[in-house]
Amino acid sequence: MFTVLIADDEPWVVYRIREMIEWERLGFIVIGEAHNGLSALEIILEKKPDVVISDIRMPGLNGIELLEQIRFHDLRSNVILISGYSEFEYAQKALRFGAFDYLLKQVNKDKLTDALERLKATLEEKQKVQKGLELLLDDLFEIFEFDENIKLHNFLSSRGIDCEYPHFRFIGCLYQHSSFPDAGETQPAISGIRYLRFRTGQNKVSFLINYDELKNPASLLDFISDHLSDARCIGISGIGVYSTPIAKLYQESDIALCSFFTRPESRILEYKQADHTSVLMGTILQIEVAVKEQKPEQVNRLLDKLSVECKERSMQIDQLCALYNQIVLLSYKYYSSTDADYEIEYMNYDQLFRQYRSVEELFGKLKVVFRQQTGDELHISNEIVKKIIEYIDANFTEDIMLIDLSKKFNITVGYVSALMKKETGKTYMEYVMNKRLNLAKELLQDTSLSIQEIVERVGYRDYFHFNKIFKKYFGITPGKFRKL
Repeated sequence: MFTVLIADDEPWVVYRIREMIEWERLGFIVIGEAHNGLSALEIILEKKPDVVISDIRMPGLNGIELLEQIRFHDLRSNVILISGYSEFEYAQKALRFGAFDYLLKQVNKDKLTDALERLKATLEEKQKVQKGLELLLDDLFEIFEFDENIKLHNFLSSRGIDCEYPHFRFIGCLYQHSSFPDAGETQPAISGIRYLRFRTGQNKVSFLINYDELKNPASLLDFISDHLSDARCIGISGIGVYSTPIAKLYQESDIALCSFFTRPESRILEYKQADHTSVLMGTILQIEVAVKEQKPEQVNRLLDKLSVECKERSMQIDQLCALYNQIVLLSYKYYSSTDADYEIEYMNYDQLFRQYRSVEELFGKLKVVFRQQTGDELHISNEIVKKIIEYIDANFTEDIMLIDLSKKFNITVGYVSALMKKETGKTYMEYVMNKRLNLAKELLQDTSLSIQEIVERVGYRDYFHFNKIFKKYFGITPGKFRKL
């Protein structure tokens, strides 16, 4: 059943609309009603109905403003607007803002029924497409896992795809908005290139490119300039051949794309094999000596030096991540027995890319961690601890950072982190992830919800990221879990 909200400032109009339609026969169920635009918006944000039937003239927010708010919050509710005004400008504005239909009062039963039947067909088609996309993404998630060894020729032949050129690359693109076409389609050769397109994340698309690097190397640049001009940043893998594992090329393009983190001034980055970690190990060893000798100022200076070196070398994010994990190792090695157990943990490049906005912020966090690792007992009342946990439990589906909790409860970030670990046995991120994934596990039993809807309900945006952590936590992808 698709859900419906009816909004009109005249209760008798709401009653009449509710009574004139055989909702269940048409495949709908009315889940609420509102008598002004503001209360309608509150219900929409909370219940996310599939359909909103709204009067244009309402106090608080009128129908057009309500429609604008639905679009602003990126909700999927389809809107049918109703008005006693027949002026053409209202209909124009309603359709311009994405209304599904525009009806005049008094509402005609046949016209409303017709609009609902057309809308139902549209919603069912979207559901069908979404389920197909989820199956595709689930398959791709398995194939693109780093430890997978499926060769390019096996991947292509299993899908009946013939490629006439000898070389392959993956290109990962991050867009400002998700306004690109759905992925998963093969395209004909364009100027010596054939490509396969995949949606691989939130606002993210990857292209498997087939071309001839030796005879026509410029075709790759032509493809990027002609077809990827809207991408905010682009990551390009190394060159592969038919026997190259497809996961290897995908991971290379993804590392290059995420390396926008270390080189924000660059829009296009190509994956290059490098080993900066061994070159900078001397600085890491100096940091270890300073930590061991309890010289916090020297630790700070060395971390600043390392931060500058990473920036100057334009390191790829996988190399930066390796350095970061070496420093985390020092924290656990020398401070694991203290009571000050702060929010610092091993990460892969994807986690690092999501959690920090710059190299400076990353090293700033490390400096705070080492400065606060004093082993002092925490003197926070049990009542405050209880309130913090209760607040997290009530809001874990929202994007709440440690700094937000710090400001709300007037406690340093380090103390909030330490309290979480001490009270729950988990870091803040682990605690929130555990809450979100267990909720997702419950919601997956409701087959009327698409996996993408569940991803959004539990607080994530990126399907691929959710897939990764769900599989890591439960040992199976959400799509396969749903089939159990």
